[in-house]
Amino acid sequence: MGGESIMNVVMEKLKELLVLLENFGGFLAEELEKVFPADSREEKVRHWIQVGIPFLILGVALLLLYCCVSCCCRYCCRYCCGRRVVGKMMKAPGRDGHLIPRTVFESDPSGYFRTLHADGR
Repeated sequence: MGGESIMNVVMEKLKELLVLLENFGGFLAEELEKVFPADSREEKVRHWIQVGIPFLILGVALLLLYCCVSCCCRYCCRYCCGRRVVGKMMKAPGRDGHLIPRTVFESDPSGYFRTLHADGR
């Protein structure tokens, strides 16, 4: 496939997506008209806002609490929970996806490879 034919396929798929979104938007507007008819729309919307706002506030407060606690733990637990800052990390040679402290490797590289080969890797 050439570059132009790929662009044509992408453009066709984007057109299909736009038609799908337009149809979904029309469907959503019809359903909202059923749920909130014009004669009582203001009253129903006001009711749903009064019901929903406390839950929205609670959700935002819980999200903020979670973010604050996770940030505090990330920084405080390094020092108070026995987790030490190990310094720079590096990819472990011969072990895909593993990270090891650079100081451990640099202190005894031949010992690292001996252990690696003794484990059968």
